[in-house]
Amino acid sequence: MKTMKWALLGGAAVAVTATAARADDLSALKAQIETLQSRVTQLEAQPQASMPSGYSLLSIRDGQGNFGTLVPERSADRVRDESGFTLSVVPTADAAPAAEVSVSGEIRTALLYSDFRNDDNADINIRGRIFIKGKADTAVGEVGGYFRLQSNGGGDFGDYSENVKMNKAYGWWKFAPEWELMAGYNDNTAVLLTSWDWLAATGPTRTFGPSNPYNEQIRLTYSSGPLSFALALEDPDNAEYLRNGEVINGDTGDIPAVQSYLMYSTDSFTAQIVGLYQKDDAGDNDDWAIGGGAAVNITEGIQLLGAAVFGEGTSSYAANLSPLTTDEQFWAGSAGILANLSDDTRLELGVGYEDYDDAGKALGFGGGVYWDPVSQVTLGVGATYIDFKDAAVIDNDGLDVIGNEDSLEVFFGTWLRFP
Repeated sequence: MKTMKWALLGGAAVAVTATAARADDLSALKAQIETLQSRVTQLEAQPQASMPSGYSLLSIRDGQGNFGTLVPERSADRVRDESGFTLSVVPTADAAPAAEVSVSGEIRTALLYSDFRNDDNADINIRGRIFIKGKADTAVGEVGGYFRLQSNGGGDFGDYSENVKMNKAYGWWKFAPEWELMAGYNDNTAVLLTSWDWLAATGPTRTFGPSNPYNEQIRLTYSSGPLSFALALEDPDNAEYLRNGEVINGDTGDIPAVQSYLMYSTDSFTAQIVGLYQKDDAGDNDDWAIGGGAAVNITEGIQLLGAAVFGEGTSSYAANLSPLTTDEQFWAGSAGILANLSDDTRLELGVGYEDYDDAGKALGFGGGVYWDPVSQVTLGVGATYIDFKDAAVIDNDGLDVIGNEDSLEVFFGTWLRFP
């Protein structure tokens, strides 16, 4: 009995001790919770990082943003999706970006050999570009802009001539899912989107066949599925021309030119027709042009392309030759093949012809091979040969008679993209 008494007393003592220890633990835990709550209160009282009104997340990532503009872009001028970086502002972490700005750059350096009029010349030719593209979703649709700053230089391994300019600048307003208004300085609207100059001509040598200028414009574009059309008002030609043997400079018209295209395009086939009209106050007739072309993927990785234009007076398709008089008729065309020799190697081969009533004729051949070991680096080698017939151009405020000369250009180039 005495033993049991002492056992009960011992158990009670242990229980009292354990209860006291547990009380101490609870007190410590309560103190920690109070300390944590005090810290949270302090953090909430601190000033928060400033954010644009209506947004809660900023992010930066590699590559280009998601820009759905309807404005076509020349193949050799396109920014690769993997290039540069994009700053995005989004309402929440799981929402699509409401505003994006993408920045990228490219340096093209080419060793260029030219043989024209028996004048052999080897140059280091440099072109640097900075691309900035941005957009924002608004209550009335997407609004965006594109800027391209370009600097060119080169010459005879010894000198460097600088020429920095805003090479392109335009904005767009996608006011409806299928409609877009574009305004600014860009490729002219009636450009032939299946020509050699548009889909190929990556190298720094002469192009051939119909080309296209950059021009100030206001353009309306509609696109639904494979069908699209565009109508634009653009600055009229600002070109040199002959009048009674004298070189005249300036616009040929006082009102904007009208340019347009109609296009049907799928992943494997593209067909297009274009038209141009402008009032010509300097000549007897107004200027005009009509053209068309097609590109087709005959098999995976191989594309055939071709385009031609016929017109009068306008210099909007001038490449090696352009009208000498305001009423001169001309036609020009080009054809080519683009082939992917492997996943990182592609081939361009083409031919083009220009025929002017007074300025003469020019037959061109050319192409190149390009290798992309990574998306940031391209190496290329190629050549262009132009055969002139009874040709002449206006140069330095005078008539430069080329006659039956020919031109050969050969290049080796590097394209380095950053960041």
